[in-house]
Amino acid sequence: MPQKITLFTLGGTIASTTADRADGARVSLTGDDLVRSVPEVRALADIEVRAVRQVPSGDLRMDNLVELARAIEESLAGGSDSVVVTQGTDTLEETSFVLDLLVKDERPVIVTGAMRNPSLPGADGPANLLASVRVATSGLTQGMGAVVVFNDEIHAARLVRKRHSTSTAAIGSPLSGPLGHVVEDVVRIFLKPPGRLTVRLPPTAPDIAVGMVSIGFDDDGRLIRHAAGAAYDGLVLAAFGGGHVPASVVPALESLSRAIPVVLSSRAPAGPTLRRTYSYAGGEIDLIRRGLIPSGALDAVHARILLQVLLMAGVERPEIAAAFEDVLTAQGPRMIGRAERVNRPEPLTSAAARPPSTAHEERGNA
Repeated sequence: MPQKITLFTLGGTIASTTADRADGARVSLTGDDLVRSVPEVRALADIEVRAVRQVPSGDLRMDNLVELARAIEESLAGGSDSVVVTQGTDTLEETSFVLDLLVKDERPVIVTGAMRNPSLPGADGPANLLASVRVATSGLTQGMGAVVVFNDEIHAARLVRKRHSTSTAAIGSPLSGPLGHVVEDVVRIFLKPPGRLTVRLPPTAPDIAVGMVSIGFDDDGRLIRHAAGAAYDGLVLAAFGGGHVPASVVPALESLSRAIPVVLSSRAPAGPTLRRTYSYAGGEIDLIRRGLIPSGALDAVHARILLQVLLMAGVERPEIAAAFEDVLTAQGPRMIGRAERVNRPEPLTSAAARPPSTAHEERGNA
């Protein structure tokens, strides 16, 4: 008896076509269209198609992903053996990580897309969909959380990045490399994450706004000061190197971190945020002492998603800091979050609203 796979479709390049190249491609194909374009998938599994959205991935919102995560869990509880999600690649690294954090079921959840739409020669969508179904039916990603299958490579959602704007090899994991490959129609896994962090949201989680600011050469901190009045619930800072900023912006960061959680990440393509190497003003030791939360090896894009989901779950600062330590290094499964309703925090009106908790300061100095 063939395995049952639920295919959730959200649109994107994989579902875009054009009648006239001068007019440009638009999202137009349904999930059934995608399956018909790859007859082999019907031979591998019983495919149930469920259309969620039909949009460019930049138009997806957090509430769409929360609903999708719940639909995935319902599908798996209702008899599906695994799930495949198709969408655009512009936000694939973020949306796949949301699913990684929110879907608790350990059965395979595969996310894929395409870089060339079906109207172009060498369109990669059909091959990516077929490889995704092969990975799903193999069962080899069981317990690994959401994975991204692209260009015959298998990547952990918490590590995957879009590295190129047009290449069919755009998707990769700069920090670790792929977890495995699909070779000659056979799924091969080389690496497995040691554990997995998931977040439990209340039934009516609040809307949360998390900003992201990148530090640049000769930066005067103007965007950081503007963020103080922008009613953000949290902020991710993409700093120099291992987590460094010009000394001149430190007062604004310290003031902001008293009001909202500020996560210290790096603008570098790969590598961890340091904790105890540089103590000069604006170095990571100085910033952590002033209340910023180091993101560990999580890049700024993923750090923003993790902070947003944690705040939606009502997680407090000390546990936020612990979650950033554990998200890539947890040994075995770990769940964090509240089951009850969490009220949205009051919007930030002053950069001196409230100090970080003592527990957080102790963790930051550890």
